[in-house]
Amino acid sequence: MDVKKITSLIIEPTNTCNLRCTFCFVTDGMTRDGGFMDFNIFKKIINDCTDLEHLCMHNWGEPLLHKDIFRMIEYAKNKGVNYVVMNTNGTLLTDKMIKRIVNSKLDIIRFSIDGSAETFKRVRGVELENIEKNIKKLKIIKEKKKPELKMGVVFTVEEDTEGDAEEYINHWGKIVDHVRLQPKLITSPRTEVCPEPFGKDYGKLVVLWDGRVIPCCVDYNANLMIGNIQNDTIPNLWKSEKLNILREQHLKGEFPDTCANCNECESNKAGKRFFVNALTK
Repeated sequence: MDVKKITSLIIEPTNTCNLRCTFCFVTDGMTRDGGFMDFNIFKKIINDCTDLEHLCMHNWGEPLLHKDIFRMIEYAKNKGVNYVVMNTNGTLLTDKMIKRIVNSKLDIIRFSIDGSAETFKRVRGVELENIEKNIKKLKIIKEKKKPELKMGVVFTVEEDTEGDAEEYINHWGKIVDHVRLQPKLITSPRTEVCPEPFGKDYGKLVVLWDGRVIPCCVDYNANLMIGNIQNDTIPNLWKSEKLNILREQHLKGEFPDTCANCNECESNKAGKRFFVNALTK
C-alpha cells in the first residue's frame, strides 16, 4: 500500500472537557493526564509542517476551553494552512464567543449534536434548546459578516439512537451547511488493513496536547506513540521506523492490541473528516 504525503494534522488543544458524554472515552477509559497545549509547542508544529493543507483543531476534549484557541487558528492560517476546522460541543457559545468565532480565521466549525433534544439531554447531560438557539444566532451573524465560514453538525449514532436519524437530517439540514452521521467507535475483530498509517484521505498524524504524536485519533491513551514533537518533527515522524513497523504489522495482519478490535476506518468510508467539500458548496 502506497504511503501518501502528509498534508493534514489533528491537533489536540486540550483533552479536558466540560461535559461527560456517555459514549466518550474522556468520561470513561482515558487514563493519560489532562492538560492544555502550550502555544510554543503549537507554533513548532506549524513551523515544521511547510506542506500542511488541512488542520483539525480538536481531538479529545473541548477546544474552546483553551485560552489560546483563536490565537492558534490565526497563527496556522497566517502560515498558509488552507483549511482549519474545529469541532465543539456548543455549550460555550455566548454572544462574546460567537463574535470571536466570526472574527477568527476559522474555515469550518462543527457542532456535536447527538439526535433529538431528549437524546441529547440523556447522552450529554445538558439541554439542547439554548445551544441550538446560539447556533442559529451564529448562523445569522456569520452570514452577514463572514459568509465563507461553513457550519456543520455531527451525530454520533448508537443502536438506541438510530431512530433519531431521519428527523435529525431534515431538521439540521435546514440550519447548517453539512450534516454528518457517524457510528460510535466500532469494537470488533479487524478484518482489513487500516489506511490511516498510510494516509486514508491524505497523510495525517495526531498531535496530543503534550506534544506526543500518534498515528490515529482512536488511540485515546497514546499506546501507539511514535514520538514527541518537542524533540522531533512531523515530517520525520511520518517516515519514522516506528510508524513503518506499524505499517508492516498491518500489511501482515499482525495488528497491535489497540488496532486489533478497531473498525473505525470501515465506519468512516462514507466521508472525509475535514468537510473540505463543504467549502465548495
